[in-house]
Amino acid sequence: MNRSDFNKSVVPGLFDFMTSSYKPRSEEKVSYGLLTGGIPRESRRAYEENAYWGALGLLPAKPEGQAIAYDNPVQGPTKRWTHKTYGLGVRVTEELIEDCLYPDIPTEMKQLTSEIGKSARETIEILTWDLVNNGTVTTNHTDGLTNAVFSTGKALLRGGTWSNLLSPASDLSATALQASLDTFENTRDDAGKIQVIKASKIFVNPANAWKAKELLNSAYDPETGNNSVNAIKERNLTLISSAYFTDTDAFLLWAEPANEGQGFIAYMRRPVTFAQDGDFNTGDALFKSTFRYSVEVNKPNNVFFSAGA
Repeated sequence: MNRSDFNKSVVPGLFDFMTSSYKPRSEEKVSYGLLTGGIPRESRRAYEENAYWGALGLLPAKPEGQAIAYDNPVQGPTKRWTHKTYGLGVRVTEELIEDCLYPDIPTEMKQLTSEIGKSARETIEILTWDLVNNGTVTTNHTDGLTNAVFSTGKALLRGGTWSNLLSPASDLSATALQASLDTFENTRDDAGKIQVIKASKIFVNPANAWKAKELLNSAYDPETGNNSVNAIKERNLTLISSAYFTDTDAFLLWAEPANEGQGFIAYMRRPVTFAQDGDFNTGDALFKSTFRYSVEVNKPNNVFFSAGA
């Protein structure tokens, strides 16, 4: 077949493979959106920033005839989301093009271009899940106060500390899950006031999903031989099993953020974009995918983590 025929028929076919492979199949779950509370936010800037402030204290009694007390909020840290560009391309040689008999596109050519779409989707998953997978160290991500995303000694702006990391670390069990829920849902805000935190999801690696299902669904305590009621079942936690959660014995509790500035936040500065072109000198066909993305957290008070024993 000649060059004109290829450009008009075969190249568009390969482009369809590339774009359609970015979309997950019906049986697949886009798990990163469950961590960030939905689709990434849009951005029109080179970076985005987020800040929070310490809550006000309680109201003291006002003696008759005297003025009320006044309080000032405490300014917290400012966190920056810097959008990075990610991209990958593939080249289909002129010789491979010449050996193609349209409309039967060879498997080799289909695989080359469809892999770009799969890689784009997987890259976003891995970038987002890195907040969890490396959340106990400060190598890739920190919170606004430069602590690890998950730690036991996070500072409150008005004094004191709080924790979103189970200590000592423990494998998933009824005892560990109950201890995590107790600590998580009794977390105070920066002024020491009670927060309304209710865990709604538990994330695990597929290897841990069997244990999680027992804990969440058994009518009776699955870890004892008596007929004690399984109190965890009444919590109605939604189980999310994801292979992108790389620690096979860790687990993560997630609650709806109290406001839009809390929790894991993702920005998509440029959505996943596909492009195609030809190389005049070699006759090769070029395909690429790029996107600009950032994901960070300023105050991770809607997540609680156990690293596993």
